[in-house]
Amino acid sequence: MYINTATKETMEKSICEVLNINHKELDDLLEDCYNKTQANHRIMILDDQYDYFQSYVKEHLTKDIDQILFVHLSRRINGDNDDNGYNFVDLLVKENSLSTYLKSYGITFKYDKYIRMFIHNKEVNLNGNDEYAYKYLKQRFGYTFQDYSFTGFAFIDGLEDNDYYEMTKGGPELLGYFYPFDMNDCLIDDFIVHSTFYQYVYLVPIQDIYFDNYDELSNQEKQYHILVKTLQRLYFYKYDSLFNENDNVVMGITNNKTLSHQYLIDKIKIEE
Repeated sequence: MYINTATKETMEKSICEVLNINHKELDDLLEDCYNKTQANHRIMILDDQYDYFQSYVKEHLTKDIDQILFVHLSRRINGDNDDNGYNFVDLLVKENSLSTYLKSYGITFKYDKYIRMFIHNKEVNLNGNDEYAYKYLKQRFGYTFQDYSFTGFAFIDGLEDNDYYEMTKGGPELLGYFYPFDMNDCLIDDFIVHSTFYQYVYLVPIQDIYFDNYDELSNQEKQYHILVKTLQRLYFYKYDSLFNENDNVVMGITNNKTLSHQYLIDKIKIEE
């Protein structure tokens, strides 16, 4: 089973099913949380709210959550029908629509301890330059630590209100840091002209995902976590809906694995 995060209503239905409660009991739970963690408090401490919901979830969980909805936003080159989710190394080093596009500008990559960048077959030295683009690329390419996993969000609901939505609509963030090497200043513009913005929805085995900032959770703890985060979202719908606009759960695929297209359950064209 999984929590359907498409809308407030689907979340309510999923929560009631896995906790074996009705809508009245769910509403009472949210109200009791408000009375105990927010009412008559100068500030509400989110950790206290989290702990409150977690205690309830541990006591009332009746069904196993063995899958997680995983939402990914991406601009893809027109004609690209590859729906796999690649880790960052494979996205740049292996043959795919993005690496082919960059190659047309003379930009290629190799991987050896970290990602190495080449312009017309000459390696770019990212060391010794304090320009922000160089610093960003060093960090992203794994010079100091490696974080290459394919990432997404847990909540479909309200994703269009997230700041990341607008950023991604403008193309891969990485392209914005190639300006020192984009001699014609058209790499990003051409990419947008020849691409389409999509929302990909995958249904992924829970053991194959990790939650950002909670990456050491066991599979059982992951079940508790997605339920708590869903209850928190429903709580803020009731008491402060603006809170949800930029609060979404970030996830990644474990061990830098490719997220197979076989887990794709929906692909929505958002914008040409």
